[in-house]
Amino acid sequence: MSKIKSALELALERTADVKIDKEAVRKDEFTRGGKSLAGRYLSEPNPPSLKDEIDALDGDEKDWMKTGIVETLLANLTLPRFETDLIRIKPIAEGLKSLCKKGSDTKNLDYLMNQYSELFKQYLENLDQLDEQLRAQWEPRLRQKEQQLRQQTGQAVKLRPEQDPEFTKVLSEELSRLDAQYAEVLSKGKEEIRRLV
Repeated sequence: MSKIKSALELALERTADVKIDKEAVRKDEFTRGGKSLAGRYLSEPNPPSLKDEIDALDGDEKDWMKTGIVETLLANLTLPRFETDLIRIKPIAEGLKSLCKKGSDTKNLDYLMNQYSELFKQYLENLDQLDEQLRAQWEPRLRQKEQQLRQQTGQAVKLRPEQDPEFTKVLSEELSRLDAQYAEVLSKGKEEIRRLV
């Protein structure tokens, strides 16, 4: 009579020939460590020194940690939705600059980060203009709907554009189009930053 095997025994048989790539495990560990360090750098009031942490490492470990840090800093470099979002550019720029090779690369990084700052301000202005234009465009429609509702119910009703599903849909589509234009520029700049750092 054949022996019925447990799920554990079956799993052990299937994985018996699996080899663990210790180098890949170490790389992943240091990359995740870099991401965690960058997260602490961006969130803590007294952030750790990214350069000191990296300088304490040697060889590949240094590169892996740096990769994790850079990817996290760049992931936080996103299009702002509010004026207050512009504040996060400075610590990101300082963190990247601390990892940058000295000389012309630092100057180029400064230039790029200043360009981002201007780009983000322009983006916020475009958001405001888009919102104002759509609201002005929607105003006659809303007044007409208010008049229809007044005739139907006998009561005065004040409508806002946000209450109209069609307005919300058009606004969302226009925001997506605007975001796509700026995201392309943002992506190209991030590639240049990766090269510099």
